[in-house]
Amino acid sequence: MRLLFLGNSHTYYNDMPFLAAELLRAGGDAVEVAMLTRGGQSLAGHLQNEQTRFNLLYGGWDLCLAQEVTSEFPPQEDYLRGVEAVKALCDAGGCRLALYMNFESPRDTPPLSAMRPSVLAAAERFRLPVARAGEAFARAVQSCPDIDLYGPDRHHASPAGSYLVALSVLRGVFGRDVLGLPARIGFAGRPVLDLPKAQAAALQAVAQSLPAAL
Repeated sequence: MRLLFLGNSHTYYNDMPFLAAELLRAGGDAVEVAMLTRGGQSLAGHLQNEQTRFNLLYGGWDLCLAQEVTSEFPPQEDYLRGVEAVKALCDAGGCRLALYMNFESPRDTPPLSAMRPSVLAAAERFRLPVARAGEAFARAVQSCPDIDLYGPDRHHASPAGSYLVALSVLRGVFGRDVLGLPARIGFAGRPVLDLPKAQAAALQAVAQSLPAAL
């Protein structure tokens, strides 16, 4: 399975696409992963980039997970147009599209209530699965208040927050059971993520409570 993550810093922070790929591998999937990301980039901006068009048409990806800009999340109709345009390229290239529901943070993002309806409207209109990171964060803030999901800038995810995003990808896009997945992820002999097992288990329980892809 070949996965392409299309987004911005809320996708690439803490190497989240790699975390998602490693968690899928831990569950037995053979996965290749890449990303097209740029800080602050919107779907409209990606659509103006020849790299996006080329990859979606000719990259041979099985699935593209598309994330809209967070700080200046567009009006719903603009977002729907962006999703429709990305889906057209995916369809032409034989690639499935999935959506990333942004998470609310303490600084410089709109509330989840302003983003969630647009993402769910797009998912319903185009029949797309959703990585419900926004819902996962909202639930974890309530159920796991001792786990800090935000990095030092209080805008992007902490390593624990990115782990929760990756879990939401597995649950919402692939319908995976996320309980019991590794709390430690490494690469070339060095740790990429190393969470306390109890913390990882709590975040897994949150992600497991999300609606699963069919």
